[in-house]
Amino acid sequence: MKGDSSAHRYCPPPGPILPPPSNIESSHVFISDALLKNTSWFDSSTFAIKASIGDVPVINYQHWGKINSAGSATKDLFNTKFRLASVTKVFTVLAVLLSGDKIGWEDSITKYIPGLEAALYKDVSISALAGQTSGLGRYGYVSDLSFLPTFSPKILGLTPINTTLPGCDPFPGGTVCTASQVLDMFNDPNHHPHSPNSVSLYSNIAYNLLGQALESVYPNQSYASIIKKLIFEPIGMQTAGFDTPSASDEAEAILPLSGQQWFAAPFSNFDPAGGIWATPDEFHKFAMAVRGNKLLNAAETRKWLQPRSFLPSYYQLVGAPWEIIRPSDLKITVPRPIDIYTKSGGVPGYTSYLVLIPEYDVTITINVAGDKATPALQTLLPTVIKPLVAYADTQARQQALAKYAGTYRGASGSNSSLVLTIDGGPGLKISSFNMNGAPVVAGLAAMRGIPVASASARVYPYDTDAWAEGKQVWRFQLDGPMATGNTWADLDCASWNFGDPARYVGNPLDILNVKVDSNGKAKEIELVGWRSTLKRTKD
Repeated sequence: MKGDSSAHRYCPPPGPILPPPSNIESSHVFISDALLKNTSWFDSSTFAIKASIGDVPVINYQHWGKINSAGSATKDLFNTKFRLASVTKVFTVLAVLLSGDKIGWEDSITKYIPGLEAALYKDVSISALAGQTSGLGRYGYVSDLSFLPTFSPKILGLTPINTTLPGCDPFPGGTVCTASQVLDMFNDPNHHPHSPNSVSLYSNIAYNLLGQALESVYPNQSYASIIKKLIFEPIGMQTAGFDTPSASDEAEAILPLSGQQWFAAPFSNFDPAGGIWATPDEFHKFAMAVRGNKLLNAAETRKWLQPRSFLPSYYQLVGAPWEIIRPSDLKITVPRPIDIYTKSGGVPGYTSYLVLIPEYDVTITINVAGDKATPALQTLLPTVIKPLVAYADTQARQQALAKYAGTYRGASGSNSSLVLTIDGGPGLKISSFNMNGAPVVAGLAAMRGIPVASASARVYPYDTDAWAEGKQVWRFQLDGPMATGNTWADLDCASWNFGDPARYVGNPLDILNVKVDSNGKAKEIELVGWRSTLKRTKD
């Protein structure tokens, strides 16, 4: 079942090429101490990794680093709090989406924050703030060099001047800006948004505005209480919150030791951008709730995952707030882009990652604490994703072979049959397809102007919202006229333009309704356009 990309380039339609694997019974070891022990950060980093395929846990890995943090190595790390940092942005956007009856996705932020200069912010929408295209800068007052006591302007050739900033929000744990000071900052010409809805620029203060918008539509409630009510409580995140865990309770959280410059202090105004503390178990529970459409329905979740802007990379896009990657080195049978929806979080001392891979129904969460938390996370992400995707790909193909491959025949005397197989290409290959004695694939190819002698077709999952117990919807499509070698910009890969190619008296010719048994194994296929049903044979 190995793909042969050198002999043929496939152009499957958008979406999954096979159903994701289900009911995994995995004893496979994806990650181990032996795999990581030679890294420069392993001994000094404390981290937890959880991963699932569907609802089945496949990775539960924890590692306590050598004395690098307050905490007891005898405690279950999965129930010990880490700072999620910027993964908090996912919670903030989700809270906005859950408040759709109160906050319009394309509304101007000026509708929710009186006092923002309308002329400057009228084009800064809620969606632009969430999708990092608001045109706002990164931090506001936070990290301004004038606040750093050790900074010398001469290092950069700057002329020393007396500090004119209010001195608030300089860093976590510092003096917190009042509401009026925050508003003054946003209206200061030095912090005005530039060309909203153009290029992506990562902004934390954009999320401060989203937090204020939430507070404006939930009177007398703080941002933290809104997140608790809309997200934490419904999915059972009982200990998650925004308050810095007590240093006196070493078992409650991973906290810095004396002298370590970790950002463990309260984030206050920046809570919507990165303030959540949660255990790895709670973090994974949240990720699974997003994957399983527990808070938004399936259509709303898919809409949320859509990209908002591009980056100067072939492999990265930006969502709200998703960081979407499409790695080229995944070990899968049919080489193709796999959309991996991530959100990273990182402050000194803490890093985290939330990962969703809908193609394979994979959910991953990673929490790291330590002085080398950033290089640790950068190594862990591909180390976890690549073998997990390869395994899920193999399982999906093996399950599809058992569930769908075979011969389906019409009633006696109809001379109608369909043969499905699994080969080195995407989806289910149609090896033979005859209806009332007519070769269907050849006939459709002739109608499309494709050489009949080389015509082939495949079947792909479709309209999964219509899938129900005992019934699935699939779509078959002729393989595109792609040969070896590449056309400019892959313009010959236009499969998204060839769906629903023909109908007969209203019924689509490319839709197959598959009836399955309680184990998901196909029993018969209804060919909607032919108004006929073919039953799977036992041979």
